[in-house]
Amino acid sequence: MQLTGLLQQLYRAHFGKMVSHLLLRYSSLQLSDAEDLVQEAFTAASAAWRKNIPEKPDAWLYAAIRNQASRFRLRRQGHVPLEHLPADPVAATTNEDGDLHLLRLLFACMHPRFAAKVQLVTALRYVFGLQVQQIAALLATEADSISKIIYRQRQQLKSGDIAFRSGFVWWSAGKVDLALKVLYVVFTEGWKIREERLCEDALSLTREVIRRARVSVPDAKALYALMLFQLSRWETRTNEAGELLELEKQQRQLWNRDMIKVATDYLKQASTVPAPSTYIIEASVAYLHAIAPGFAQTPWQQIANLYAQLEEMAPSPFVRLNQAVALHFAGQTRVALDMMKALEQQPFMKHHHLLHCSMARIYMDGDNKPLALQHYRKALWGKPSPEEETFIRGKIKACLQTP
Repeated sequence: MQLTGLLQQLYRAHFGKMVSHLLLRYSSLQLSDAEDLVQEAFTAASAAWRKNIPEKPDAWLYAAIRNQASRFRLRRQGHVPLEHLPADPVAATTNEDGDLHLLRLLFACMHPRFAAKVQLVTALRYVFGLQVQQIAALLATEADSISKIIYRQRQQLKSGDIAFRSGFVWWSAGKVDLALKVLYVVFTEGWKIREERLCEDALSLTREVIRRARVSVPDAKALYALMLFQLSRWETRTNEAGELLELEKQQRQLWNRDMIKVATDYLKQASTVPAPSTYIIEASVAYLHAIAPGFAQTPWQQIANLYAQLEEMAPSPFVRLNQAVALHFAGQTRVALDMMKALEQQPFMKHHHLLHCSMARIYMDGDNKPLALQHYRKALWGKPSPEEETFIRGKIKACLQTP
């Protein structure tokens, strides 16, 4: 079990970096070849490490993939002059080099001949090393559908791999914008499932975009600020038992003030543009939460106004839901409840656990426990995560125990 856990941890942390390392070092390799070589290295490690785990397991894996890549080229080419063979394998690349390589791979995945969904699946699989089941859960689709996308893509790439070295364009506005969207999706997923590694990878690559890009930099800075604001309260999101805590119950004195300060600086830099982007607005909402001395002192009406502005720019039922929640805490409960009831008529939101949890909260605040209990029970049918389900069941228990 200890070995399995270690291999899983290394896989999540290094899969994308190993794939990008091979593609950058061996230009003749295709993406599918690099993936197979990395998989083989982990298979070899699971057998070789049963008796003795190496002192530096990540260095062992990087050495293994480079050795396997050399043998792979020999098998394919039949003969390679000795002077053209790679040097002895070395340890893992530095974090900075790894981030740059990963960003190159992320941009390569944003290939115009791939549909948007294929681009996202490609990035999630090869850059962030997510398994098929994880991607399927993230995109709310069947695992078989994701497997088919990856299989078809591998077949297409055999006739001509996506550019990793040649034709690489850093400053394409379209690619930068798509990359930021993927990074936001990955961070949000990491935040939702409390997978710190995903959040850190998204944060590191967003910082790399800021350093390297020449377009969409304000958006990248705003997204970076948003991530930092969120991460500043990472340690306070759960209690000692690992159960989720509502924002008002989190210990604000434990929020990372240094991180909030850095995030505020990046948000100020991003906000110098003439018109705010969706990233700037969302980061501004996070900023208002971060600087509020307490839950009751949060400028809820200002937050509701920002969500209304965001809804005009990028309509979404979740934006409307967040706006309604802010309006409730701003004292406009009737308006908030009407908005939520309208959302409940939408097929997608009808059974969504976040909507029913929000409605239940409003009814609890109004001391209407029967309706609150009804909506908390509906929330259980909305496919919440295991942690969210525990939270909801706790609310149901509290409703039943309260006279």
